[in-house]
Amino acid sequence: MTAPRPDQENQLEMSQLQNIVDVSTDCIKVLDLDAHLLSMNAGGMVTMEIGDFSLCQHQRWPSFWEGEARLQVERALEAARAGEASVFEGPAQTFAGTPKWWEVRISPIRDQGGTVTKLLAISRDITARKTAEFRLQESEARLRAQAELLSLQASQNEQALFAFVRFTTKVASSTDSELLATAASDVLREVIGGAMSGFYLIQGDTAHPLMFSSNTPPEVQALRRPGLSVQYPLIQQALEQRRAAFAEHDQARQQSVGYASALSIIPYFRQGQPYALFATGIDRSSWSARERAIIESVGNGLGLALERAGQARQLIAQRDMLQAANEELEAFAYSVSHDLRTPVRHIVSFGALLRRSLPEQLDAKTQRYFNVVETAAVTLNQLIDGMLDLSRTSRQPLEAGQVDLSRLLGAARQEIGAAEPSRQITWQVAQLPVVTGDAALLRRVMSALLSNAVKYTRPREEAVIEVWAEEREQSWAVFVRDNGVGFDPRYKGKLFTVFQRLHRQEDFEGAGVSLANARRIMARHGGVMTADGQIEKGATFGFILPKAASDWAELAH
Repeated sequence: MTAPRPDQENQLEMSQLQNIVDVSTDCIKVLDLDAHLLSMNAGGMVTMEIGDFSLCQHQRWPSFWEGEARLQVERALEAARAGEASVFEGPAQTFAGTPKWWEVRISPIRDQGGTVTKLLAISRDITARKTAEFRLQESEARLRAQAELLSLQASQNEQALFAFVRFTTKVASSTDSELLATAASDVLREVIGGAMSGFYLIQGDTAHPLMFSSNTPPEVQALRRPGLSVQYPLIQQALEQRRAAFAEHDQARQQSVGYASALSIIPYFRQGQPYALFATGIDRSSWSARERAIIESVGNGLGLALERAGQARQLIAQRDMLQAANEELEAFAYSVSHDLRTPVRHIVSFGALLRRSLPEQLDAKTQRYFNVVETAAVTLNQLIDGMLDLSRTSRQPLEAGQVDLSRLLGAARQEIGAAEPSRQITWQVAQLPVVTGDAALLRRVMSALLSNAVKYTRPREEAVIEVWAEEREQSWAVFVRDNGVGFDPRYKGKLFTVFQRLHRQEDFEGAGVSLANARRIMARHGGVMTADGQIEKGATFGFILPKAASDWAELAH
C-alpha cells in the first residue's frame, strides 16, 4: 500500500478541521484588515440566519452593529490589528433582523513571519443567558423597591395594624351595624386625635346617618341628620374607586359643614351595589400618610365585620325558614300518617267482611285480588308507621346521659332472638364503649343495624354477624358486618333515604324507614352513619359518634 503524501495528509487534516468548524454553532468569521467579511462557517450562517453568504460577503462587519456596540467592535478590531485579542458582549441583529446578544472574541491572524494579515471574529449567541440576567436584574430591582416600600409601609402602618387589632377586639362577634360603626369611630378617635366619624346608609341619592362618633358636636349632627348627597365629589370618587377617598384644604372644607379641613369617605358594597359610607374628618388641613393608613386599616376591618354580620343575619334567617319548614313538614307528615290509619283499617276490615260474605270456595282469580288488597294494606300500614316513627324521632327531645352500648346491643339481640327463634346466627361481638347520648334513641339505632343484618342474611344457612368498635381521637366508630346478600355500592347514597330500597319487596320486607331514622338520630347526636358492601359479599353498616357533645341544647334544637 502506498503511503499518502504530506500534501495529501495536510489536505485531509484541513478538510477535517473545516468540518469541525462548520458544525460549530458559533459564528466564525475571517475578516481582512479593513474588517470586510471574507468567510463564515456553515453553523455560523445558521446562527446568523444567513441563507446565502454572497449577500453579505465583502461587507464591513461593523456595519451589522449599532450604537455603543459598534464602538466596542471598532475598538476590538483596532486592538486585533495591533496584535491583541479582546472579548466583549453586545447586542446586534441577525442578517434576518432578529435581535440577539453576542459574546465576541476578536483575534489577529499572523503569517509565518508574525505579521497580522487577517482578523478572526467568533460570535457566540448568549441571548438566553442575557435575557435571564436582565430578568434577574429586573426582579432584584423590583425586590429592592418592594423592600423599600414595605419598610416605609411597615413604619407607617405600625399604628394602622394596632388600630385594626383594637377594632377587631372591640367588635368581637357583634352583628349590629351601628355597634360595629361605633367601635370603628371610637378606635379612630383614640388613635387620630380629634377625628370625628359618621356611618351612613345609602337610600337612592342620599346617604342617611345611622350613627355619629361621640365627639361630634350637636350642631354638626343637626346639619348632617337630613343626609348626604351621594353626588358630592368626594363620595363620587370613593364610589368610582371602590375604596377610601381623601380630601384636604379647600376641597375638604367645601364639602364639610365647616368643622373639618380634611375628610375621608370609605364606601361599602353589597352584591355589587353601594349601601353604606363611613366618613371621617379632622380640623387639620391635611392627612398624614400614617393617618391615611390607619383610616384604611380600620375601614377595611369595618367592611369585613359588616360582611360577616350580613352573612350571619342571612344564615339566621335561612335557619329560621328551614326550621319553620321542617316543623310544618313534620306536622303535616304526622297529621297525614295519623289520618290515614282510619281509611286503611276500613280497607282491611271491609275486605275481611267482603270475603266472609262470599262463598267459602273462591276461584283463584278472586283469591288473588283479595291477597293483593291485603298485601297493599299491610304495606301502607308499614309506611304510615315509618312516617310516624320519623316524626317522633324529630320531635322527641334529646336526653343526654352515659350510655353503655354493650347493654343496648344485648337488649337488641334478645328482641331479635324472640322474633327469629329458628335462625342459625353466629354472633361475634367485641366490647362496646360507653358513650354520651340519648339511650332510647341510640337503642333504636342499634336495633336498626342488627335487624338489618339479620334480615339480609336470611338466604344464608348460617348467618355470621360481627359487631365491634374503634376508638378514634374525637369519636367512637361502631360497626355491624354480616355475610348477607350485600348491595350495589353505586347506590349507597339511597340506603339512608326514607322509603328508598335496594331490594325487591317480595324478597325482603320493610318500608325503607329504619336506616333513614337511624341517620336522623345520629345527625341529632352530631354523628354520621356509614355503609360499605358488595353484591353477595355482605355489608358493613355503622355509625361514628362524637365522644362528647359540647352543647346538647343546640343539638336538641
